[in-house]
Amino acid sequence: MNRLKAELDKDIRDKLDAVLEPIVLTNDAVEKIMAIFSKHMDLANSPDENHRKKSDLLMGNSFIRELLDGSEQGDFLGLDLGGTNFRVVRVSFKDGKAETTTQYYTLLESVLCGPVAGVFDFIAESLADFVGRYEMAKLHKNIPLGFIFSFPSSQVSINQSVILHWTKTLRCPDGIGDDPVALLQAAIARKAKDLPVDIVAVMSDTVSTLMAGNYLDKDCRIGLILGTGCNAAFVEHISEIDKWTGDDKDPQHVIVNVELGSFGDSGCLDQFRTEYERELDRYSNHPSSFTFEKSCAGMYLGEFVRLILTRLIKEGVLFAGQGDKLMEDRWKFTTSHVTDIESDKGHSTVKTMEVLKKFDLATIATAQDVAIVREVVEVASRRGGHWIAILMAVLVNHVALPEVTIAIDGSLFERHPKYHDSMMEVLNKFCPKSKVKLILTKDGSGQGGAFGAVSALRQAARDLHSA
Repeated sequence: MNRLKAELDKDIRDKLDAVLEPIVLTNDAVEKIMAIFSKHMDLANSPDENHRKKSDLLMGNSFIRELLDGSEQGDFLGLDLGGTNFRVVRVSFKDGKAETTTQYYTLLESVLCGPVAGVFDFIAESLADFVGRYEMAKLHKNIPLGFIFSFPSSQVSINQSVILHWTKTLRCPDGIGDDPVALLQAAIARKAKDLPVDIVAVMSDTVSTLMAGNYLDKDCRIGLILGTGCNAAFVEHISEIDKWTGDDKDPQHVIVNVELGSFGDSGCLDQFRTEYERELDRYSNHPSSFTFEKSCAGMYLGEFVRLILTRLIKEGVLFAGQGDKLMEDRWKFTTSHVTDIESDKGHSTVKTMEVLKKFDLATIATAQDVAIVREVVEVASRRGGHWIAILMAVLVNHVALPEVTIAIDGSLFERHPKYHDSMMEVLNKFCPKSKVKLILTKDGSGQGGAFGAVSALRQAARDLHSA
């Protein structure tokens, strides 16, 4: 997996390569990581609890077995909570065709780190605002709602789960061990009494993204979130789930929520992690957890790049050793800066210079400095794309179909101009038996929540038992 290299003075080139070469994942590393991930999937799938405890993965039962079939009618809601922003989505079906309306709401920093009741009170108030704004109370019936809760949880039933950890921007001092559906119902009772909604399903954003992707492309068998954080879900045959305790009625498949962000928490990936990943982990909101997420997700890519640039400045490779603002301000160099720099095409450096100006570097940056920054960003971005694609390759090979579509929602995949191609480099090479396609399902996780509500009602009508 070669990369483009800028023309630099030999001494600078040697120093830059010494920093960047260890960042590149070799084919041998890819194969080893794939094997480790497969082993952890098997452990998480075991009926033996002691084996499951040895896995970094959840491989959780989503309890969702029904996919859309084109006969859907009526109105459904999706509520997608995944970080600073959350969205409420209305899906109106007519003969299986979905018309979607989306409204975004923003949680304040004070709410994100405050008591969990404050988070859910704001959500309830926002949900009431949405229902009122679009006059949904006039439907004269309760609206089925699918709640996308994008934080690690243990699923108990299709509409009940237990919060395991807070991740990303949410840092509530309480809430662990609670049921997010019960928390939302209590908040509705406090802040939006008589709101005409029934919370019929709770799911991860990967599950809902998969459902949205399957609505667009029937070859979709994998859902991936690649934004602030990352996670995946896939359609699994019940016969392949050793720990399955539900019935064997049709449909004989279920969506499995992998919870892959914590892959590596056991130390199984330590040999492949760089000094930069270890440092950003130490200064992250959740140190020593969600190891894999910190190698490829949007919350961390910018800081990963900043740490590499900082080392190059200290070694005199960049900006003649200057750049205090960049070196001292952790987390200020964001993934948005990375995607801006990657947006420069050919010899253009307009976007790169705009980013450097924000860190008081534009006036001192030489043409060589700019070339180095662009190369660092490219190498770091490709590493991130390769990391997530490695795990997707394992899932594709596990699904084992001639054509597999991966539905992806998330700001990183949507906005980064090269993540798609970086991922395909790995998928084309390491999925020899499947033709893989990546599709963006923008707002798909919110829309898929409404789709999950459809599934919940159908499964209740058919008396399916998934656990």
